[in-house]
Amino acid sequence: MTKSQIPKPASPAQARQELRSHPAVRNYTLVCLGALFLLVVCLADRGLGWWCLIPALIGSVALLLHWSLGPPMVIVSLTGLMLASARYRRSYPYWARDQVPTLMDLLLCVAVLGYVMGHYRLLSLVRHIFPPDPRRMRDNASAESANRRSADQVNGRELALLVLALPLWTVLSVVVWSWMMDSAPALEMPVKVWRTLCVGWTALTILTATATVAGYLRWATATPEESLLYLQDQLWRPTRREQGSLNRWLVWARLRAQRKKENS
Repeated sequence: MTKSQIPKPASPAQARQELRSHPAVRNYTLVCLGALFLLVVCLADRGLGWWCLIPALIGSVALLLHWSLGPPMVIVSLTGLMLASARYRRSYPYWARDQVPTLMDLLLCVAVLGYVMGHYRLLSLVRHIFPPDPRRMRDNASAESANRRSADQVNGRELALLVLALPLWTVLSVVVWSWMMDSAPALEMPVKVWRTLCVGWTALTILTATATVAGYLRWATATPEESLLYLQDQLWRPTRREQGSLNRWLVWARLRAQRKKENS
């Protein structure tokens, strides 16, 4: 094969375009769009009018531009609409109501969960699984490609498990909700305060466990240089005063030896 016949490597723009046209990326995009459509239907059933399009528009823009803040922005906008609906329309007196969730409530949970899961899995294919560390790689393109998941690893079984996980987690949330409704408040607390504390402690426990696992994975995949730097930092913190004194004495001894050499 001559030099002219050697295929040229694809440019970053071409590689990005080919990645976006990959079937796995397209399938996850369709999952997110379907979840946003279901979200609009559930909100329209609550009588929100054109306001029901706000979370879907935010989610669509985040999906198009591959924003990592897309799911939190959708959840925040949805929470604002739900609180406004409960305040002005009196359809739900407060979030900790005792009624059993309706079918539209369950579909709303499925829609939000489907969008969050599909969006983050899409980001793992087109951008990165975890945010790249700028101290390890200066080139953003190489940093993202190193932390990016290969789209060829996605198969139909993974998508099927994603679809099956949506009703499974929704049913599990209903079970937890029913258990929380039946549980008596501790220490004679008001019902609203007790339920708020339960939700807060559950979310805090999940976030702590996630941060612990992510930190362990970061330490397990660290290079020898990064591990050595971490150990040096741990040694410096408790002995920084002693090391500072030793360095000052060493500098003083070196300067004294230089002066003696110059005088002699």
